[in-house]
Amino acid sequence: MEPAKIFNNVIIGQFVLTGVPVKVYVGGRYLIITEADDVEDSTYGFGMDEDGDMQQFDYFAVEHLMVSGNVIELDLYNKGMGATEEEPKEEEPKEEPKEESVMPSVQEISKDVLKAKLDVIKQQEKELKDKESSLKKEPIEEDHHYTFGVGDIVKNKNGSCPHHGSIGIVKKVMELPNDMGTVAIYTVMNSGPTYRPGDSLTKTIDQLEPITAIGSSEEE
Repeated sequence: MEPAKIFNNVIIGQFVLTGVPVKVYVGGRYLIITEADDVEDSTYGFGMDEDGDMQQFDYFAVEHLMVSGNVIELDLYNKGMGATEEEPKEEEPKEEPKEESVMPSVQEISKDVLKAKLDVIKQQEKELKDKESSLKKEPIEEDHHYTFGVGDIVKNKNGSCPHHGSIGIVKKVMELPNDMGTVAIYTVMNSGPTYRPGDSLTKTIDQLEPITAIGSSEEE
């Protein structure tokens, strides 16, 4: 098995799918991987910072992982997975003693998974509720230079869009390459001819407006 050169999306995704809390250490801080979708792209991933905002990161910049409280260096990962630089020599057929895996097994961490995962979810929910509460208290300026953030409730105001009228909670905000603008990904909360609760829609922010509750708009 060839050793991994970087913590790519496949490696990070494998840890996330076990259900344990996973963080990546990038640029001197930890970013929380909230779900497998955060690392679905093979070029770059997304992680939640200490302020509850989703930040984009390059896999080449990941220095190490924090998996259920354990620091996982790349060398440690390769060693645990049995990766080697070259094939073992055929003239040495003797069987090597099996090394104990340095990777935390699912069985070892399963006792703390539920509590740790619930703690992360509760913290994320608290941060999102705090952001929503702060948004409701602050009036939206009439110059329409509103900055969307994770947890905001938005409504599609574009009359020519097939998803016009859809309302949802912002899951991610991403800058498009080459200064093409900003898009928000939101999870739909209401029903319509072309959408239903649970759908994930991606729209440029000029098509969206913030609202405080379903049926009421900040920009009327």
